[in-house]
Amino acid sequence: MKVLTTDWSSSKAQLQFVRKQVFILEQGIDEQDEWDDLDESSVHFVSFGTTAVPTGVARLTPEGKIGRMAVLSSYRHQGYATLLLNKVIQVAREMGHRRVYLHSQADAQPFYDKQGFKTDGKMFLEAGIFHVLMERDI
Repeated sequence: MKVLTTDWSSSKAQLQFVRKQVFILEQGIDEQDEWDDLDESSVHFVSFGTTAVPTGVARLTPEGKIGRMAVLSSYRHQGYATLLLNKVIQVAREMGHRRVYLHSQADAQPFYDKQGFKTDGKMFLEAGIFHVLMERDI
């Protein structure tokens, strides 16, 4: 397993493939909510197993927000999300961020809790899915 640090123009096809599978097809998020202007300015991450097929993705905005983190269903519970998150945090630290934050889908909150993220527990709707704001010092 490995994680590639990349940008939107270099890895657009891989990033779109995973995000379309997870967010648009699996979770039913509208395509207009999925694609935004932050893709161009963010640092992106793609995880791989033993083949050239991407297993997961994430992004880090210039403001230190982790987002669009997704792992294909057949690769979940194998460590890819942890690998991706650790790489994002490492790069955020290298960029000079002292804190990162994210909008966790409510059902993913236990994963981020285990990774040291904290929340006030207030839920809000984003793209039709309940989320919570989570933060972590790095």
